[in-house]
Amino acid sequence: MRHILVSYILFIISAVAALSQESATISGSTLTISSPIPAETPQQLRESALKIFLDCRWCDRDYIKRVIPFVNYVNNKDEADVHILVRRQVTGGGGGEYSFSFIGQGRFAGIDDELIFFSSVDETRNETRQGRSGTIAMGLMQYVARTPIGKNIRISYEDMELPGRTLSSVVEDDPWDSWIFRLRSYGRFNRDENYNRSNISASFGADRITEKWKLEFDAGYSFNQTIYASDEIDPYFRRNWNFRTLLVKSIGDHWAAGVKTGTVSDTYNNYDLLVTVGPALEYNFFPYDMASEKQLRIQYGINAIYNDYTDTTSYLMLQETRFSQSLSASIGFNQPWGSGDLSITTSHFLHDISLNRITIRGDLNYRIYKGLSVSFEPRASLIHDQINLRMEDPTTQDILTQQRALKSGYDISIEIGFTYSFGSIYNNVVNPRFSYTGRY
Repeated sequence: MRHILVSYILFIISAVAALSQESATISGSTLTISSPIPAETPQQLRESALKIFLDCRWCDRDYIKRVIPFVNYVNNKDEADVHILVRRQVTGGGGGEYSFSFIGQGRFAGIDDELIFFSSVDETRNETRQGRSGTIAMGLMQYVARTPIGKNIRISYEDMELPGRTLSSVVEDDPWDSWIFRLRSYGRFNRDENYNRSNISASFGADRITEKWKLEFDAGYSFNQTIYASDEIDPYFRRNWNFRTLLVKSIGDHWAAGVKTGTVSDTYNNYDLLVTVGPALEYNFFPYDMASEKQLRIQYGINAIYNDYTDTTSYLMLQETRFSQSLSASIGFNQPWGSGDLSITTSHFLHDISLNRITIRGDLNYRIYKGLSVSFEPRASLIHDQINLRMEDPTTQDILTQQRALKSGYDISIEIGFTYSFGSIYNNVVNPRFSYTGRY
């Protein structure tokens, strides 16, 4: 009996000694015993870190790399574990709505998410980029937590405006009732022995945008003048002022109705006074809340137009009232494979449909394969509605200084470009030396 007891005690001592050389973890009712794992080196952590592709043409990438250093930034979408697609829209208050789509790839395929960040109109660029990078960091957590570097991440909450302040559960009333106002002025003056140039402009805007209504007021003034030292050359000047309004009523997820008005005085286009007013109807094949991702809109409008010309036109008119109608179709998209906008608008006067115009505008970007992408920006118009042109022939100075509108049957501008990047897929290092310092 004594031998059995001694053997049992020796067994217990051996078991305790063995367990002291291992680690024990209890999870619920399950006991898991594992050998100690040697700490990973910084290089091993870097190699195993999450690889992301940031799909944002206007983001401050250097800043994001500095504040989010725990991931690998790659140059090709196909090499990434997570594709981050960033879209933005202007809000009714003049700020920005930024949507961040996190698209898992490879081992993270099927793990997708979307976050929204709103910036206010009075934020500085630094505050806005802080908010954007913070949103990116939060969206990456579910992926980083599945990598070895996740054990080094700590999450905390801090009130950035007043530390220690508790969150309020009540939204205060908006004293401005959703109105936002904008004022802008600009002046440039240049003089040498041959020229004396002056450029002055100012603008005012007021918007109120809600889910049901959209109301916009915009006014502007510009004046450009060039005085030459030579008495043989007449002074050149162009003056323009305008006032435009837009009222839109939301009608469900796909329809909208609106009224547009405009008042213009423009020396270049021979208008002492131009007044337009007319209703319009728009249909979007996709719900409007998907506008940052994709939209396909058709809009029809009709306008009453009053023209009071500075000089007699080629149609022997000093004043006239006309009616016109327009039809436009536009498509916009922002997808992982590319982004772009394309619109076509056709319009004509009702009293003579031969007085018409067709305009195409586009901005397309398509990623062909990995680092290869193409951009295409067409601008083209077929012009047959210039009823405002002056009757008298332009002088040589008018043509050279572009002081007045001239007859033209078309206006075409096309930009096309290819971009190809190759080499190392990693792009984590930030080196600001000798860099342009104006981007914040």
